[in-house]
Parts: sequence; structure tokens; C-alpha cells
Amino acid sequence: MTESSKQETAEKGIRNHSLELKAENLDALMFDLDGTLIDSIPTYFRITAAMLEEVGLPPVPRETVASLIKDGLSGFHRLIPEEMWDRKEELIKACFRAGKQISARLYPDSVALLPGVQELFTRLSSVGIRIGIVTSSHEQYIERKLSPLKTAGIDGLIDAVILIENTTEKKPSPEPVIVCARRLGVTEDRSVFVGDADIDILAGKRAGTFTVGVLTGVDDYETLAMNTPDMIVPGVQDLLPLF
Repeated sequence: MTESSKQETAEKGIRNHSLELKAENLDALMFDLDGTLIDSIPTYFRITAAMLEEVGLPPVPRETVASLIKDGLSGFHRLIPEEMWDRKEELIKACFRAGKQISARLYPDSVALLPGVQELFTRLSSVGIRIGIVTSSHEQYIERKLSPLKTAGIDGLIDAVILIENTTEKKPSPEPVIVCARRLGVTEDRSVFVGDADIDILAGKRAGTFTVGVLTGVDDYETLAMNTPDMIVPGVQDLLPLF
């Protein structure tokens, strides 16, 4: 599908769903964080490449890094070639150490708020729609990850943040989305979950929310479409006309 076709489909999706996804029919919007609200995905690819080089591991395909981004720290085993599995635990620990140091150096100055996030959060707050974040991020990193929202002055508009430590299961399980809805004091059928990955769409659908895929992160249009979200849009800024 061409970029123009994707844009046309996204715009059509907004028009087709605008009667349902209106402020008066919704109590909350919940968002994934990486690749949905903050432009962190390119930085993760750079961090992973630098980490592998430092540890002495070969480069891995883009798909492997994408899976690592979705799975979080639990996916580090995918970086170890099969012929080096006799040293797997040692190499995973080395990746953790190197990744932590490299991300501390590369991350802060390279990750910004994605277009439209500030405007959308301000609009949602003004019409009384609650805002939640559901992320597979760990507690030790969340302050750094939320810093672009703090810099923009919209961190105070967030009503709930669900981290990987807050649930027993992670996306694509519906549990993180359901827990966020409970903290927000809303029902899933009057909520939207917005994300850039297939696991976000699956989690939202299984939880019973409306689902919106955005093309600013790890998965492309075709991957998101396979899971039939209610809408696919170029980015969160394209949700503004609904409110």
C-alpha cells in the first residue's frame, strides 16, 4: 500500500467512526508510550546496535529489534545467536549492563514528543476525557520516558500510568488495559486504546475498548491492519478532529 493510500484510508477511518468516537460517547483515552506519544523507536534501534557492538555480538534483523522493543527486557535472549547459547546468561547480563549505560548516554537528548500529543492531551482534558498510559516500561525508566511530556507541560494531565510492574501479565494480555481503566474509573466500552504495535491492538480488543493504531512506531500499516483496529491513523494528531 502506498503512503497516499494509507493516508486516504486513515482519513476515511476518521470519517467512518466519528459518530461513535465522539467526546460524549467516551470517558477515557489510554495510550501506549513508546512510538505512540514519544519518538523513541529510532533511538532504541541505535541503542541496540551500539550495545551489540560493545558486547561483541553480531547485528540482528530489524524484526528482532522490533520484537525486543515490544517485549521489553524479557526479550534480550533473542539477541544471542544459537551458536553462543552456551554463554547465553553471561551475554544477556552483559547486554543489560551495556544497554543501561548506552541508553543513559543516547536517550535523554534524542527522544521528543510526537506531533500532536500536546494539543490532543490539552483538548481531551478540556472536554473532561480522562487520560491513561499503558506501557511495558519498567518503573526505573519511567521518569526518563515521561520527561518529554513534562517538558511540554502536559504530564499533569495524565490520570493514570500502568507499568509492567503493576500487572501480572503484559500486552497483548488485556490485563494492563483493564487495570488502567479501573484506575481511571471508567468502563472499557467507553474507552479507546491507542498504540503503534500489534500487541496494543490485541490488548485493547481483548479488553473491550475501541482501538486505534498509529503509524509512528514499530509496526507498519499492514501489521496493524491484520488485527483489525477500529481505526488506523498516521499519528495521534489525526485524532484531534474527533474532539
